Amino acid sequence: MDEVDLRVIAALIADPRASWPAIARAVNVSEATVSRRATRILSSGRVHVAATLDVLATGRGVPVFVRVRCEPRRTVSVANALTGWPSVRFVSLVSGAADCLVELVAADRNDLLDLTLLRLPELDGVIGSSSEIVLRRFTTGVGWDPGLLDPAAVTALRAGRLDRWDRAHPTELVPPLSDVDELLVAALAEDGRMRWRDLAARVGTMESTARRRVENLCRSGALRLRTIVEPETLGLPVTAFLWLRVDPHRVDAVAEELARHPAVLLLCATAGEHTICGEVAVAEYSDLHRFLTGTLGAIPGIRDVDVTMGLQTLKRASIVSPWFPQAAPAPF
Repeated sequence: MDEVDLRVIAALIADPRASWPAIARAVNVSEATVSRRATRILSSGRVHVAATLDVLATGRGVPVFVRVRCEPRRTVSVANALTGWPSVRFVSLVSGAADCLVELVAADRNDLLDLTLLRLPELDGVIGSSSEIVLRRFTTGVGWDPGLLDPAAVTALRAGRLDRWDRAHPTELVPPLSDVDELLVAALAEDGRMRWRDLAARVGTMESTARRRVENLCRSGALRLRTIVEPETLGLPVTAFLWLRVDPHRVDAVAEELARHPAVLLLCATAGEHTICGEVAVAEYSDLHRFLTGTLGAIPGIRDVDVTMGLQTLKRASIVSPWFPQAAPAPF
């Protein structure tokens, strides 16, 4: 992908449902160019626009990060198996204190017990795991800005968004969804840019009704729009997962400061072995070094930092990209 492609993707991140004219203004190319490029990009399988329900806002569960340790020869098969779990939204092969990192949604305490203490150990190759329950989100991929567009262009695009991209954590529960709402959400989960008339036809309702219901879901915080793309596609191949131990009275202050850093994709306060968990993406290992020593090192209250390096993402925001390694070379 060239620079124009990357800027088009950045515009879709800023507003997943932005019109071609709006993207053309942000990228400073013709509308025809944007239409042609964006259509190719979205059909490539490397970039997806989807809508997802906020499980916290809708009371459908709580996100949990699970670090899984595996037998060396079974790690990939374990990771691929986990991508098939409906409750799992993210799976990555990693290096460090774990072999596989998973984000799942547990409906309640019993569901968490079943997923982590009963089902997970039954997978062939799993030898251990640890869990971190999300208490509060400070930033997510919904509000990420990879820094490829002028800030004014990003602001202009975000002004047209339907959803609460600027509110990482819900302030209250939203009312239960109707059957029609559920159908609309399911359709937009497959294609977040589906045209209103196509969405209405898919659900079997009037176009005005479909649009009004989706806009209400977005404004309430129940529905979130997201352009899903791996950071490496945007020239940020070095991804790392942070596990921080922070002084309790400094957790919110530390998280709020880190959430403003452009390298941070995700940041949450958690309950478990660590108090803050997050994901960062940078261009070079030297950039990661500066982030760890300069950014983290300068923030008071951080007592300990554990870093797990991302190797290969198999599932992000419920979009699956299975990965199978080449056959191992013969020993010398």
